[in-house]
Amino acid sequence: MKRLAVLLAALALGLAIPALATAQFGPTNVPAPLIQTEPDDEVAAEEDTGMTTLQLVLIFGAAIGVIGLIGYFIMRDARHAAPAAQRASAKEAAAAGGPVPSGKSARERERERARKRSKAKAARNQRKKNRPH
Repeated sequence: MKRLAVLLAALALGLAIPALATAQFGPTNVPAPLIQTEPDDEVAAEEDTGMTTLQLVLIFGAAIGVIGLIGYFIMRDARHAAPAAQRASAKEAAAAGGPVPSGKSARERERERARKRSKAKAARNQRKKNRPH
């Protein structure tokens, strides 16, 4: 995650520096020229069509690439965070088509359920005890 943060910070800094540099090119308090010239007929006939197809493809391609990289780093981090024994047994169970094992025996699961039930019962009794009459 630290690498991703550094990558995103570098990308943001890379996009911000050119914008700041272009703001320094000319003085801002110079009045507009007094004489307005008529544009040539050839220049007036040409219209600015906006971005070219190549520019659009590059922009959307870069956006999809950034989203893909973010997804890759998230999935890689999730795989590294999971215990190796659980990953292996889950892969084997998924390949066999059976349910994913929880890693506990039936007795352990039953004891855990009994502990949860007794804890919930004690909490209910405590709430009943503290009710105003």
